[in-house]
Amino acid sequence: MSDSQDMSAYKAENINEESQAVYSAQDQTTIKSIHSLQEIGESLDGPSYFLGEVPQQFMVDPQAYLPLNSDRLVGSSNMLEKLMGDVNALIQEEVTQIQKTQKKITLWEDKIEKNKVLIQKNLVQIKQNTTEIVYDKKNRDYWWGRAETVSLDYEHAEAASRLGDWNWIIKKWGLKNADGTILDAGNASIEELCNGAASNLAGKYRSTGNKYDHAQKDKAAATNRLIRENSSLLTSNDTLQNYISASYVEEIEPYQDGVLLLKEFSVKLKVFGQEEHKVTYGELRSWAEPFLNDFLKSNPRIRLAIVTEFRKLASIPLPAEHC
Repeated sequence: MSDSQDMSAYKAENINEESQAVYSAQDQTTIKSIHSLQEIGESLDGPSYFLGEVPQQFMVDPQAYLPLNSDRLVGSSNMLEKLMGDVNALIQEEVTQIQKTQKKITLWEDKIEKNKVLIQKNLVQIKQNTTEIVYDKKNRDYWWGRAETVSLDYEHAEAASRLGDWNWIIKKWGLKNADGTILDAGNASIEELCNGAASNLAGKYRSTGNKYDHAQKDKAAATNRLIRENSSLLTSNDTLQNYISASYVEEIEPYQDGVLLLKEFSVKLKVFGQEEHKVTYGELRSWAEPFLNDFLKSNPRIRLAIVTEFRKLASIPLPAEHC
């Protein structure tokens, strides 16, 4: 084969390879176009929806399913009755929780009243002790005063050391011998005898005064104990009253707000049930969402759990974790 023939053959072979490469690229483009047309055809063959009527599982979380706006609440099944039954059940649950909290509050209120009775009883005793302490002090001072007077009178008679002065102190205080007989002012040992008798009498008076002094101190200690007890009872009552106030604010009022929300929902469902036309989920949502929005502004303490239940019953889309 000549060189010119070899060159012709080489060129023809290269042209064939290039043609095959071009054809291959065109084929791939054609295949892609066919696949795209098939996908479009499949989408056209699938279900189509009016604007705003795309099923909710495609609009929010994939696991959440909500009826279409155009679906009726009363059809093959009466959803209105079911919704009213669910709402009433939730209301009863909220009322039960309120009653439980109220029972707890009642126990606290009873405890407060019992503490008040004890406080009042202690106050009466404190007043009585205060009055008796005054008399105990007077009695103590009286008997201690007599003991001092006896001692002073003896010192006066001793200083005078005259028969008349000895007779005076003997008769004034009724000084006696150990056997109970009256002292004789003419006795040679009258000074010693008067000293002993006067000391014994002053000791008895002082001992009596000591009893009143001890009684006064005991009553003062009892009064202080009662004051501390009342202080503890008052502190307990303050704590219980704070519990009660917190329970109303944090428990009862949120539950009451939940009951109010659900009762409004129940009333609306009854109105829907009385309407001649067939109510749709769209109408239910159209009422529920703005109503809930306004309600939450006026009642911010309502429990989130009951708000979630309201949204579920009203068929309002929820975050995925609630679905």
